[in-house]
Amino acid sequence: MEKLFSEIYNRYFGIVNLLLMKKGTISQKMLRDTVQKNGFGESLLFLLPKLSANEWEIFEEQDGAYRSKIRGGVKMPMSRLQKRWLKAVLADPRAGLFLEDAHRAALNDALADTEPLFRYEDFYYFDQFSDGDDYVDAAYRRHFRTILQAIRNDRMIRVRYEARTGRTTRLFLKPQRLEYSAKNDCFRLLGISQTGTRVRRHTLRISRMQNVKAAEEETVSGYKEEMLQTELPQQKVTLCIRDARNAMERAMLQFADYRKNTCRTGDHEYRCEIFYDKEDETELLIEILSFGPVIEVADEPENEHFLSLIRERLRKQKNQEMI
Repeated sequence: MEKLFSEIYNRYFGIVNLLLMKKGTISQKMLRDTVQKNGFGESLLFLLPKLSANEWEIFEEQDGAYRSKIRGGVKMPMSRLQKRWLKAVLADPRAGLFLEDAHRAALNDALADTEPLFRYEDFYYFDQFSDGDDYVDAAYRRHFRTILQAIRNDRMIRVRYEARTGRTTRLFLKPQRLEYSAKNDCFRLLGISQTGTRVRRHTLRISRMQNVKAAEEETVSGYKEEMLQTELPQQKVTLCIRDARNAMERAMLQFADYRKNTCRTGDHEYRCEIFYDKEDETELLIEILSFGPVIEVADEPENEHFLSLIRERLRKQKNQEMI
């Protein structure tokens, strides 16, 4: 099997293991359902054909169906490449946001003789702002973990927040998710609060939080649960991808952190719907334009807003070149 490990697509190995652990025969429908349920939006395009054709010869074919060649699943020890990648990831200061110091130190000790796959000082980010978050700051880490725990336990939080204008506000809100902006090198919290019958949505940068506390259980009861469960609204843009110069694979890597639906529309042609938050619009616009002519925003009414942003950006660029 090519690409035995990938930090982006390692979920595929879990999907294959699920299939290998199944007892009895595996139908084509079961293959599709397993991939669709456990994979990414584009997994049906990349993983399913290889499984359906038994390209890796991991199944025994039986009356148009498959049976796993392996009984009891697969226990996969870490490869040298996996260890090198893990050693590199542990050196990322953001790892300390998710791992306790003792756990991180134990992993580093276990990988003491492993050379990291890469070092962060080897990279130069030409399109990233220099005022990114301080991921090793004690208060930042404490706030991040409090929010992460609240999301996992479906709890409310109280936040004292300093806006860009310098004004300090106090918020009682329900965190919905954390997101990372590669452009700004920062984490943001997306959450909602309720005042009377009004629900307000917030996007807050973690570095601007002065204090974060988990709310007491009794304070949550006054909120209307159906309001607080409201999903944050997202924008959508539809792309037409021409798979030249490996554009499809590059696009899936570039847009891996966005929710998306992808389908094939012809030979080497794909249609991809990307869902994004309003705050990420400029960043997404730049990413799309970086692909040049191999990716186009579909000329459809629902994309008119995004198309207008592209026209305006190109117009400004042209005017600058003429100066």
